[in-house]
Amino acid sequence: MDYELTKRYFKVVDEYINYKSCAIMIGVGALLFLSIAKVPAMGIFGLIIAGIGVFRIVSKKNKISSEKASIPSDEEYDNEVVKNLNNLKSKALNALGLDADEVKEIEPISFDGYVYKNASNAKKGKDDLWRTNKYEYVILFFSEHEVHCYTYNFDTTADKKTEATDVYFYKDIVSVSTASDSTKLLGQNIDYEYFKLTTAGGTALSVSLRDTSNAQRSINAMRTLLKAKKQQG
Repeated sequence: MDYELTKRYFKVVDEYINYKSCAIMIGVGALLFLSIAKVPAMGIFGLIIAGIGVFRIVSKKNKISSEKASIPSDEEYDNEVVKNLNNLKSKALNALGLDADEVKEIEPISFDGYVYKNASNAKKGKDDLWRTNKYEYVILFFSEHEVHCYTYNFDTTADKKTEATDVYFYKDIVSVSTASDSTKLLGQNIDYEYFKLTTAGGTALSVSLRDTSNAQRSINAMRTLLKAKKQQG
């Protein structure tokens, strides 16, 4: 992952320009310039002062424009983050100690999205979606009697990551669904949707969703399998 790129996505550009001080410099310089007929040296000095005032405004505007241009777009940030999900299926199988032939009830299902709680950076994109520097990926594998879960969490702006594994018996799963929630982060109220797997003991798994449309298709596939497994007893 290009951490320099992902860090720039959250960069806040200082757009403040002290027009007042620059205007004073330009005004004083202009007055001094007008005295060039009486005192040539003062006129030249005034021209220099006015030029500095104009230069400060122009250079600050150019700096702002350059810094804004260096900030990745929402799409560029998303693409860089998603690159980190490549080849996680095989990594998950290894972590779970599974062979692909053992989990063939249905195709593996994955959910992923930005994590809002405990994130240190957040930004609302032009598409009105919130992105943070925390991301979570969950992939579920389905064997004859169990659902095997692999969870991968990582920081998008630093080389920090964690992984975890878990197993759920079909008979213990009560429901799989999506839900909405909200949280406050960096003074902002953030609404988001998440997938949750509930067992007889309560919510066992939840992950925020970046793509809710694909998530719903996956949930429907899981519900069909769970229904069949429960009918089998």
